[in-house]
Amino acid sequence: MISKASRTREFILEKTAPLFNTKGYAGTSMLDLAAATGLTKGAIYGNFESKEAIALEVFKYSMERVRQVTREKMAAEQSAKGKLKILCDFYGQYVLHSPIPGGCPMINNAVEADDAQLFLKKTVSGEIKRTVDFIASLISEGKKCGEFKPDINAGELAQTFFCAIEGAIVMSRVSSSNAPMRAVLKHCNLILEQISI
Repeated sequence: MISKASRTREFILEKTAPLFNTKGYAGTSMLDLAAATGLTKGAIYGNFESKEAIALEVFKYSMERVRQVTREKMAAEQSAKGKLKILCDFYGQYVLHSPIPGGCPMINNAVEADDAQLFLKKTVSGEIKRTVDFIASLISEGKKCGEFKPDINAGELAQTFFCAIEGAIVMSRVSSSNAPMRAVLKHCNLILEQISI
């Protein structure tokens, strides 16, 4: 059974994730968090020791929400190649319709972590690695099952896919057009065909 304190923490994360993801850490005040949750600042601080602690947990919550959606979309697919295609399709829709309003939590937090909010850096870096490793694991699985050519470097290709897709997210969101993402995904799918056996 989930405790009341755990439910309250989850409620705070759910309600404040869109704020942090839209306005960023610096642009989100405790008054904003109180307004979004309907809780007093004291009640929020009773569940999180600081605004930094909330921001870190919100980022983890947001990334888990993105992962949950991708897992659901890939659940019925058996092949590694099929899973990678589903992942590409997900990002094609995700670019302008993120599960967390405000865009890609990875990019939004990476920019802040690199420039000003250094307390985020280790966590964001870990999430980037986790995502790249997941893509690499799908490529490796495809090699092992005979779907992909055996001489493919899974780590390098995963980095390439990740960087291309994240860059396309930035360009598409800034231009309010999914054309950059469509171009990148077309190339990623072409690569998948080229490495297939």
